[in-house]
Amino acid sequence: MLDENEVIARIRGLTRIRLERWVARGWIAPAEAPEGRRYSEIDIARCNLICQLRDDMGIERDVVPVILSLLDQVYGLRRQLRVLSRAISEQPDEVKHSIIAAIKRQAQSPGE
Repeated sequence: MLDENEVIARIRGLTRIRLERWVARGWIAPAEAPEGRRYSEIDIARCNLICQLRDDMGIERDVVPVILSLLDQVYGLRRQLRVLSRAISEQPDEVKHSIIAAIKRQAQSPGE
């Protein structure tokens, strides 16, 4: 976990004012600690992404939360799939084969 100064030093184009705005808007959610805000590697990656979106790609401010929300959904789904995959891998072979067959049937059927 890094403090605010360390985060700003690591990310090109990031200023204290920008970081404070992003935290206030909920784009970045650092952990609160007695010594101040602490930023995880995920927070740092998110700051990098926002800088790239805004500075390099010229994405408007009001579009950024939409992009962040979509990415959060994708990562949430990936997390759920990993959990599901681990749960399936713990099952007996017969159950695994039944699940695979059901997935194949569902993938072949039209619609949802």
